[in-house]
Amino acid sequence: MDITHRLEVTSSASGLLYECADGCGRRLAVDRWSGGLTVIDRGDQFAVHSGSIGEVQLSASGVEQS
Repeated sequence: MDITHRLEVTSSASGLLYECADGCGRRLAVDRWSGGLTVIDRGDQFAVHSGSIGEVQLSASGVEQS
């Protein structure tokens, strides 16, 4: 049984901040220029997290831009 959590996204000039809306504490940052992903807080490591803003989607498979 997979536990799914939704990530809310805040955009800034330097990048995107993804935060778990389900309260587990996961926070991830995506650098706007390099596309690099930084884990700030791991939160629930067993939950599947996903979220998107515009053409940028963060899911279990990574960061994608369509």
